[in-house]
Amino acid sequence: MTLEQVAVAAEIEDAASVRMSQYQRGVHTPRFSIAQNLAKALDVPVEYFYSPDDQTAELLLRWHALSKAQQGQVLKSLEALL
Repeated sequence: MTLEQVAVAAEIEDAASVRMSQYQRGVHTPRFSIAQNLAKALDVPVEYFYSPDDQTAELLLRWHALSKAQQGQVLKSLEALL
């Protein structure tokens, strides 16, 4: 997916490819509502954009891919470990 396609899917209208490039390079930070639209367009949880490290980001992506039932099973497994 190109930056412009992501921008269109996220409903970013003003100079879409320039704005997306600035977000990607860290020149500007999108408002939370735009981050939500980007997350929806990319099918990732919005928290992914705010992850402090790659390992946490990967965990969020994997969690997002699970069904609610699977998430419940994972939580029960984690509770058993703690």
